[in-house]
Amino acid sequence: MYEIYAMRDGRPIKTDKIGPDVWINMIDPSAEEIDVVQKALGIDREALTAALDDEEGSRTEVNSNYTLILLDAPTREWRSGREEFATYPISITVTETAIVTVSLVELFAISTITAGKNKQINTVNVENRTRFALQILFRIAVNYQADLKYIEVKRLAIEESIRKVTRRDDLFELHELESNLVYFKTSLSVNTSIIERMSRQSRFVSSQEDRDLMDDVIVETNQALEMTNTYSQIIKGTRQLVEADLNNSLASVMRYLTSITLIISIPTMIASFYGMNVRLPMDGFEYSWAVLLVLMIALSVVSIWHLRKRGLWR
Repeated sequence: MYEIYAMRDGRPIKTDKIGPDVWINMIDPSAEEIDVVQKALGIDREALTAALDDEEGSRTEVNSNYTLILLDAPTREWRSGREEFATYPISITVTETAIVTVSLVELFAISTITAGKNKQINTVNVENRTRFALQILFRIAVNYQADLKYIEVKRLAIEESIRKVTRRDDLFELHELESNLVYFKTSLSVNTSIIERMSRQSRFVSSQEDRDLMDDVIVETNQALEMTNTYSQIIKGTRQLVEADLNNSLASVMRYLTSITLIISIPTMIASFYGMNVRLPMDGFEYSWAVLLVLMIALSVVSIWHLRKRGLWR
């Protein structure tokens, strides 16, 4: 699908026609919708469909009719009943009369603009298309930081739960968070290089306001990358802690079972002797079974006391 927006007082207003100074937002568009936009704006089909391949590499492309910015943006999705974090390509195509954004899924960086939530940055204006593109990049960087903070919240919740009891699910969830951060790190590293390359091009920084906004984009993207590196190390340490705790719990259980086996072997050994068809002490004694029972209990209690003293019985 695709939607066409014109700007009024810094807020997007839907319109039906592709005219001057409009923003076209395309989400998983069909071939027919791509043809319509291509004919109206004269953009190459490859540029419009670049973001529809989730394996497409980030890049910038300058053409006589348009400028293409392709990078990765964060999003959340449900997998196996869990909320996971992922990155998808988004293309921002700037032409002389319009700006086109294309993505395979709905991205929060775009939906906040279509919803008119513009508190974090200056009022958006499609008429200044390069600045509008920078504002989208700013929102993408801010969204990375928001998702990273949420990942940290989930890690803290797992850390709090393992103080009470350690579960295998905690280990799997930490592994998934660590994998998500690997994708974030890869995407942010490429985004950083793309944005720094854009900062050296005059078409994106034609005024002081553009320069200030570009600096903000660079700072926020670098901060998101640093947060990713930091949280990756923290989650790695937490995962190692969970693994160590699980191993210690297993070792403790095995030690306890071994201790029980040793204690049980005492009455078993005594009973085995008196089950033989040979002469043994107290054969003719009427209450020999009671003496043996007391002896077995006494030896077991002494063994438990000895194991507890040596820290081998919990």
